[in-house]
Amino acid sequence: MAIALEHRPVRHASGVQVSGSLVHLLRTVTGRLASAWQRHRVERELESLPFDLRKDIGFRAWDKTTR
Repeated sequence: MAIALEHRPVRHASGVQVSGSLVHLLRTVTGRLASAWQRHRVERELESLPFDLRKDIGFRAWDKTTR
């Protein structure tokens, strides 16, 4: 079982963002891209582990047959 955490900024009561500047937008986009890339790399590392090791740390088997 994997846990993915994502931080999202809290909106103010007025609904207006603190900074609507281009710099803020670029920081937000690059931060999200970096976060997505890091999640992708972690998922790849976990999927590259041997089946028995993944099973030992709590991942379910994908080869289950349904009844």
